[in-house]
Amino acid sequence: MVKGVTPITKRIPIADKISSSAVLKRPSFYLYRDQKYGFSLRLPRLWKFYTVIRGRTKLQDAEYGAFFLFKYKGKLYEEALTVLVYRMTRKQWLKLYEDSPVIFLAERNGRIYAYTVPEELPSDFLDKTGNDYDYKKYGKPIRLLKRMVNDDIPKIVKTLRFI
Repeated sequence: MVKGVTPITKRIPIADKISSSAVLKRPSFYLYRDQKYGFSLRLPRLWKFYTVIRGRTKLQDAEYGAFFLFKYKGKLYEEALTVLVYRMTRKQWLKLYEDSPVIFLAERNGRIYAYTVPEELPSDFLDKTGNDYDYKKYGKPIRLLKRMVNDDIPKIVKTLRFI
């Protein structure tokens, strides 16, 4: 080796250094876009299989609601997540909803964006007595829904973007 000269080494293209599964890996999320109300959310890819999204405009107090209904083995249950859009100021919204289960997300162009999550599991998961949940029969969907609400939603709501 000559002093002061760097030896020539074979360069390996970056694509060869990364495993093929990493190069071809699909994103772990999908994008929900609501063009009319101008927002998007990044949802875990798993949600594509376990939710049905319905939008409604004829709500009691909100201008619009995007309802992410929990779906398991073809059956629809209650909402796992609801995103609500109100036409009001932040001051008006705080007066009406500050101490409610509706959680503020953002304010933009005279609209308030907020969300709610279920406070309890669906009554469909109750046992025959109606006093407790049937964990033996509904264990998997209960665990799945709990994970979606407790782990996924806090991350999802942080991805709210305006389009």
